[in-house]
Amino acid sequence: MHILQLTDFYRPTIGGLERHVETLSKELVRLGHSTTVVTLKVGDRPEFEEMGGVRVRRIQGWSAALTPFYADQARPFHPTAPDPGLVRRLREVVAQERPDVVHSHSWLQYSYFPLYRRTRGPVHVVTLHDYGLACVKKNFQYTGGGSCTGPSPRKCVSCATGQYGAAKSAILTAGLRASRPLHARADAYVAISTAVAEAARAALPAHTALTVIPSMVPNGMDQIAEREPRPDFLPPDDGYLLFVGALGRHKGVDVLLEAHRRMKHRLPLVLVGAPTGDSLDFSGPDVTVARNQPNPAVMASWRRASIGVVPSAWEEPLGQVAIEAMLAGRPVVASDVGGLKDVVDPGVTGLLVPPRDPDALAGALDELLADPDRREHMGAAGRDRARAFEVGAVAPRLVELFNRMLEKRQTQRRA
Repeated sequence: MHILQLTDFYRPTIGGLERHVETLSKELVRLGHSTTVVTLKVGDRPEFEEMGGVRVRRIQGWSAALTPFYADQARPFHPTAPDPGLVRRLREVVAQERPDVVHSHSWLQYSYFPLYRRTRGPVHVVTLHDYGLACVKKNFQYTGGGSCTGPSPRKCVSCATGQYGAAKSAILTAGLRASRPLHARADAYVAISTAVAEAARAALPAHTALTVIPSMVPNGMDQIAEREPRPDFLPPDDGYLLFVGALGRHKGVDVLLEAHRRMKHRLPLVLVGAPTGDSLDFSGPDVTVARNQPNPAVMASWRRASIGVVPSAWEEPLGQVAIEAMLAGRPVVASDVGGLKDVVDPGVTGLLVPPRDPDALAGALDELLADPDRREHMGAAGRDRARAFEVGAVAPRLVELFNRMLEKRQTQRRA
């Protein structure tokens, strides 16, 4: 089949969602399906390109004129309502490509929704990678901390003002609310975790087909962990605690630092990730910070750690770093939030603790450090469980869904 993937950004702009789309696209090509990625044109990147057997098409619409007003001009995301210019360009792309399936991954879906036809044209499947169907901040976190209890216009504008400013917050919130009827213009929705699925229900029509299929990691990451040399930034000896992710409070780094100070077992803490605007105290002789490391170095670091720590304070849509740690054979101590509950099997592959609780986190880490045999068994079980998140296991589930929707469409045409 021919699949058109819609995503706001694609390589060289890269993040968790973009890595997912790239990994999936290459696997679809490997499985024999032609794949084209349609993404927003940013800067001087070419309109047409082939990358790893995947065709990439970059398009612009009216919203491109707003790029100077974005806080990050390298990521001028699609608005929460259709962009007439992008609707026109997508109509042209669909006429040229003639895909069997349009697979949306981001707010670019709002410019495809007007083109959807239930009984003719391509099947439309939407994958929800975050909480953006119901939350303009995409994180489902209410201002002041804690999970959102549900969207409402005034509440959402107030909450999102700190992230976007008052004017942009009002526009995005109004667009998301006005676009809700468009959510019916898809044959099926996929959520990457149970938490994302539950949050999306409020923004979807009743009886919408919604399936949980996780985001994926490339095959062979466990082999990378085995063969990569030991990174120079690590402490002299193996057996440290390892955190990987954005170095900010929403990832629970402040809680982890405090928990580390309260632990009975004294061993180094290694923090690998990208800096944020948060002001955190990383001082201490047994705390190592390594910024912006490539994935092979990260996997090699997991391999040599005692425990992977994922102390997120927000409702992680999934928790890919926990999967990476498990593939490297490490037990994981994580917050009992969001999609992490789909990844970590408590008592089997690791432990789940309440978020924002340094005492609980310190206690769980000390508990596992006191029992090396239990850590070893958890690491082995985690590696087995994590294989279900590899692209080789996940991509066929999506292909099966595509085929099922295509068969349903053919049945509707014959009726």
